This record gives sequence, C-alpha cells and structure tokens, in this order.
Amino acid sequence: MRVLFVDDEVAVLEGLENLLRKERHRWDMVFTTNADAALAEMARSDVDVVVSDMRMPGMHGSVLLTTVRDQYPGTARIVLSGHSEREAIVKSLPVAHQFLSKPCDVGALRTAIERTRELQMVLADEGVRRIVGKLHALPSVPQMHIDLTMTAAKPSSSIADIAKIVERDPAMSVKALQLVNSSFFGVACRVTSIQHAVSLLGIELFKGLALTAQIFASSDLRPVKGFSLLRIQQCSLGTARLAKLFLRDREHQEEAFTAGLVHDIGKVIIALGMPDQYADVVQRAKAEDTPLHIIEKETFGVSHAEVGAYLLGVWGLPFSIVESVAHHHNPSAVSTGEREVLAAVHVADALLDTASAAPGSPRETRLDMHFLDSAGFAARLPHWRELAVEEAKRLESMS
Repeated sequence: MRVLFVDDEVAVLEGLENLLRKERHRWDMVFTTNADAALAEMARSDVDVVVSDMRMPGMHGSVLLTTVRDQYPGTARIVLSGHSEREAIVKSLPVAHQFLSKPCDVGALRTAIERTRELQMVLADEGVRRIVGKLHALPSVPQMHIDLTMTAAKPSSSIADIAKIVERDPAMSVKALQLVNSSFFGVACRVTSIQHAVSLLGIELFKGLALTAQIFASSDLRPVKGFSLLRIQQCSLGTARLAKLFLRDREHQEEAFTAGLVHDIGKVIIALGMPDQYADVVQRAKAEDTPLHIIEKETFGVSHAEVGAYLLGVWGLPFSIVESVAHHHNPSAVSTGEREVLAAVHVADALLDTASAAPGSPRETRLDMHFLDSAGFAARLPHWRELAVEEAKRLESMS
C-alpha cells in the first residue's frame, strides 16, 4: 500500500515518519511538504491513500484534495487538521473521506489508513471505486434541502428542529455521521444515532453547513427511468421506522433506525455514477420480478449493498452501520458478534419489499431463515410481520 503524507511543517512529517516506522515493511510511505510535490508523486506512481494538512503555503489542502478527487478518484483522501480550523474543515467536506485531528493519535491514523485500504480491496471493481471516489455529495430530495436551509436560517431554530429534518433524509444523515465520527470532533465513542450526531455538531455549525457549503445540496442526479430519489427516501425511512420498532433496547433502536435509513444509499450512488446502465438494471429487475441486488450483481459484479457499505466505510461511519448495510441481503455472512441491528434491517427491508411481490415471485424468498434461526430471531418473526403489514400500508398510501 502506498500512502502519501502532505504537510508544510517538516517537524510534523518527521514525527509521523517516526511514529509509523513499524509500518515500513507493509506500507510504501512518501512524505512531501507541498501540494505540487504531492501531485508530482501521484503522477509518478499510484497512491492508495493521501493524508493532507489543510493550511499550507501555495495550494490549500482543500484544493489539493479536489484535484486528487478529480484526477485520481480511486485514491482515499484523509484530512489531518488542527482543532482551530473548523472553517477549513467545512471547505474540505465535499472532497475528504475522513478527518483526523492534529496532533494525531497514531492508533487512529493507522486504523483509518488500514480500514480504508481493506474497504478498497473489498470493492475490487476499479470502475465502481472511481465512481464512488468522484462523489462530492450525495443527492438529497430537493424539498429536504429547502427545509433544512429555511430552518437553519431562523434564529429561533433548535437542534431538535434540525434533527427532525436530517433524520428524514439518508444523504443528510450520512454526512452528519461522517463528520461527528471523525477524530476532529473528539467524540469518545462511535455515534450511531442521528439525533445524537446533530446535537454534538451543534446548531451553529449545522447552520453553517446548510447555508455556506454545498454539502446537502441536490446533486446532479440525471433522471433514471424507473428510479425515484423520493421513493428511495420514503422506503428507506419506512425501513428505518420498522427496524426500530423491531428492537427493544433503546441504543439498538437508534442504531437500527440509522442503518435502515442508509441501507439503500448504494442505489443512489450507482444511479448517480452510471445512470444509463442503472436504468437498464432497474427495468430488467422489474420485468423479471427479481430482487434488484441480484440483477446489479450480474451486471456490475457488486450490488448496491457493497457499494453503499464501501462509501460509508471510507467516510468513517461506525462499523456496525457499515456491516448492516453491506449484508442486509445476506446476513448469514455475519456469524459472530451482535446481530440485532443486522437482523432488524434485513427483515424490515425484506418484508417491505415482499409486501408488493406477486405469489411465487423470487422476491417472496428474501428472508434468510437460516440466519434468523441460528441467531435466535425466528421466534420474533410473526410479530415483526404484523408490524411490517402496517408500515407497508403506510408506504402504499404515500405512492
């Protein structure tokens, strides 16, 4: 793995080189003191991860990362910044995958780099990785952006008001979780609750994000036949609501809501990056009455589950969320650890999808009964089905 570090302070680079000396047999590490030298290194040989400071003479760090995003979209981008540079962090949000604080904890830096590389290896298709790498924002339903901007502009708006809007929209939720889980904000534990994330970010910063940065703006999503961003939002919210109802423990409830809300974010990513091909995939799945993820896998080699999990993982969201997104179609792939959230999202997604399936449809067999039996959730299924019927009716009334 080739890792490029960029910082105008020689002492910082020397400190990093010393702290990471044990990784020399596994990583090819390059240290440069300016953006021009960094780009020259990237032109000379492929780089897997770039770790850059923000405030540097000449080319600003955000400009460097923008160039990396546009010219080398398969390269992961990590910001290394001081706590006094929040304005700079806001500017870097569209181009950075993760944010680390300076001075940097070597364990956090090593984990960020290693985890990013592991995710790159999981999503082996270079073409799909490049599509994900070029993303600067996930598209929100236009009305969500309008609501957030108007609410944030009101002096009387509270954190609760902002949170109510954010937790309705997968794109906004992902960005809030990405930012709050970065070491830049120094939160001691991983945050999986959207309301908690918004409260930790603070209303003033959130207003700044809404009003000054193109973070939650409606992106350039071309119309894709058979694909509706609004419908994705509605179904994701339905899955989130249902997954939360399935569980009893409050912490797991909030985590399940978040995982359910973002579980289909990969569909948006593929539609954004490959609109024409995805239109054909959507139409074929509908014509054959076959689960969409199966047709995606046959066409692209990966499904929206892997694509979404890759983006969320690279952006530094908690592993429990990434895992639930990655395996919500095949939960049996996870055999150890806590599986309550995964089970809730899998069943909620499957039951809401099969609610509209014709008798004998391949979509009727979406539930992974082996997983539910082995994980001890099969006994809850009758009650979960009852809850799903009501949620399916609610979604149908919105169509």
